[in-house]
Amino acid sequence: MPDEMNRADRQTVRKGPERAASEYALLGLIAQTAEGEIHGYDLSRSFAEGALGRIIRLEPGMLYHYLKKLARDGCITSRVERQSGRPDRQVHTLTAEGDALLRTWIASPVRSTREIRLEFLVKLYLARTIDPRHAVTLVTGQRSVMRARAARLTEQVATPPPPDADNAFGESVLRLRLNQTEAALAWLDTLPESRLAVEETTGGPT
Repeated sequence: MPDEMNRADRQTVRKGPERAASEYALLGLIAQTAEGEIHGYDLSRSFAEGALGRIIRLEPGMLYHYLKKLARDGCITSRVERQSGRPDRQVHTLTAEGDALLRTWIASPVRSTREIRLEFLVKLYLARTIDPRHAVTLVTGQRSVMRARAARLTEQVATPPPPDADNAFGESVLRLRLNQTEAALAWLDTLPESRLAVEETTGGPT
């Protein structure tokens, strides 16, 4: 499981600089704070104890590495907070650039089924906590992407190449991908955001 998380975490946003899903998770956690700023220790606790920790496993060393990178890129600002009788600690604040980057990323559905497991879950978690309306928009867009993907895979399965051992294996792979995509779509349909989207379309509860 950790290896799967690490591989997925290295996936990048398709526009802009390369960033791990963990970086956006950090931006989102900072954006959620009522005071507008947060200590690194509290961020670490969110990964160790909160629901986000069920999606991403982020060790303290990597957390502070990402914080330095985000500060260097202008997405957050960091300042030292002096403490009497205790070690100084850093306080992190989201910048306007970081906030815009975060909201753009959250609004974009993932393009492949395998990204549902990590990147989409991070987006959904942050969208729900920052602004539930963004979560409805995200889930609606993701359902559209998965439906289109399922339709393409169904068409490919329905028109197989000439039979031979290699093509037979390729067809099995296509069927697996189709089953995974249909399962992801079925799961998306169970989310409360899907029901809210239908209610907004029909003008009332289903």
